[in-house]
Amino acid sequence: MTKKKEIPVDERHVEASDRTSGDYLDVTEIGRKLREQILEDPVGRRSYVKALAEIETPQASLARVRKLRSLAQSTVAESMGMDQSEVSRLERRSDLLLSTLRKFVHATGGELHLIATFPGGDVELLIGDEMSDEGSEEDTVGT
Repeated sequence: MTKKKEIPVDERHVEASDRTSGDYLDVTEIGRKLREQILEDPVGRRSYVKALAEIETPQASLARVRKLRSLAQSTVAESMGMDQSEVSRLERRSDLLLSTLRKFVHATGGELHLIATFPGGDVELLIGDEMSDEGSEEDTVGT
């Protein structure tokens, strides 16, 4: 018989709205001091900024997207015109065609937008069917 792992429980029951609570004030002060120490160090500051960016950016694997949309692999497969096993393999791949990714996103009810991030700002890349007839590359280079 295996021993069950105990789950730690926070029994302080401090309400976030109770800003007069001694525990709340102590923990808030400790957190503030720790953040200041991290931000004083250049390496710590870079790591802190990177961690915040990751937290603020919604991220999900293909399988997670499908599950969040409450879809079975077989349902997505039918919409994409492939077998369930192919969707299973697709969800585990680290490299796939943009056209396949676009089909998967459409099959799960979404629309794919490809954004490139540059120091001067973000650019939405138009690829394949998304390209407009506004002008050729030669028309816009150097303008």
